[in-house]
Formats: sequence, structure tokens, C-alpha cells
Amino acid sequence: MLIVCTQDPAIASWAQNPKSNSGSWQNVFCLTAGQNQTQATNQLKGHLANLSQTEPLCLSAHGNDTEIGDEGSGLSDWGWTTADIAQYLADKCPKNKGPMLMSVCCKTVANFSAGLATKLGKIPALKGVWIYGYNKSVPVTQTFTAPSQMGNMVDLQGTQV
Repeated sequence: MLIVCTQDPAIASWAQNPKSNSGSWQNVFCLTAGQNQTQATNQLKGHLANLSQTEPLCLSAHGNDTEIGDEGSGLSDWGWTTADIAQYLADKCPKNKGPMLMSVCCKTVANFSAGLATKLGKIPALKGVWIYGYNKSVPVTQTFTAPSQMGNMVDLQGTQV
């Protein structure tokens, strides 16, 4: 499952473009632009609740090492921290063992995916899950790596919970 967690129409459009390789994530959902933070969070939680126990998850958004959403887009309505996303995963899909990709811009090795792995380490049911992310800017038209290939990509940093 791939969920676009930004109101940026360029990111949403790319995620729905077959050339993006988003089809390798099976289902693609874009949170509805124009919603307030609470509405967008509820929609995100609803999608997470439908994640199967082995289904891979990709969150695509603007972001930085500690937050995803509309950071850097000129939009300022939506934002979720590593603690927020960890809590939603714990509440909505605590037994998911599928790999995760955080397709967001980051700058350091202590990026969003590593921070999320640290937070998820406190949830026994999620031990062993792999989370991947970037330590660089991610172009809007970055092809989505297929879930089965994430461990083979040199530009992805993998962290095991």
C-alpha cells in the first residue's frame, strides 16, 4: 500500500502515474487535499487499518528527518512526526510485518525512517520489521522502488525494528 501524505498535487499525480512504479505497491491512496489536520489524520488511520499483516507500506510526502507532510511544499496544514506515525501503526496495524518505505526528503543518517524504527522498537509485535528511507532530497519524480527490491538499493537506508 502506498499512501500520499501531502496536499502537493505534483506528488499525488506522480504516485498515480504508471511510470512511477507505484503499481508495485498494489494499492495507491492519496489523502484528500483541502482537509484539516484532523481529517487527514483520520483518513491516514483508516488506510492503515486496512493494511494486511504482510503488506508492504510506503508513505510518500514532503518531509525532513523528523516530520512528514507538507514541509517544504509551501503548504503548512499537514504534518506528522515519527512518534505520530509510530502510534498510528501501533494502533491500526500492530501485527504488520511487511517492509516499509518512507519516501520523503531527509538530510542525515538519523532520518525519518531511522527515527520511526526507534519509536517502533517499543512495540514488541513490530520487532523485526524493516523500514527504509533516504538521507537526501527525493525528486518528485523519483521512481518508487518495488517492495521486494528495497534491500538492494544503494540509495535507501534500511533499519530493522
